[in-house]
Amino acid sequence: MLSQAEQAILNLEQARDLRASGTPYRQIGRQLGLTSGQLGHIRRTLKREKGSRTRLFSANRQATDRDLPVSQSALPSGLRQRLTASGYRTLGDLADRLADPDFPGLETMPGIGPHRARLVNRLLDHFGLLPGPDDLQAAIEHIFPEFGDAPPGGQGSGPVKKPAPSSGRRRARPAIGTR
Repeated sequence: MLSQAEQAILNLEQARDLRASGTPYRQIGRQLGLTSGQLGHIRRTLKREKGSRTRLFSANRQATDRDLPVSQSALPSGLRQRLTASGYRTLGDLADRLADPDFPGLETMPGIGPHRARLVNRLLDHFGLLPGPDDLQAAIEHIFPEFGDAPPGGQGSGPVKKPAPSSGRRRARPAIGTR
């Protein structure tokens, strides 16, 4: 059985996925069996997270999820404050630090235990910032550049066919409503 905090995080992740698919909050609450207080907490958290992304991407079109501020993430407020006080401004800073092989782990920081470290890892995983199998493929492509250009399936699709030459004239389109 999950603890209350773990269940709240699970509910938030499920609500995030449901909300991304266009499900209204009322239906999310019914589907997950949430109280009005729990649903309000989820709504505020997702609104804070979405507002942060919107502000970031409207200010800088070149921004990525790595540039999202830790202070506006879906993490609990105490954990957000502790991470920003430790110098982590963006999710990219946090991901880079966790990917560092010399870093002993978040659990070694004061006030962050295994549960809070799992919350950070889940958040980074949601945004695709944790090192994983994709990084292995990128490392292989870095060592062997010829694998980076290979089509999926490992083999070519045969000779490439050239498009038929056109006569240069455009086909007339039928008028709307005539067919």
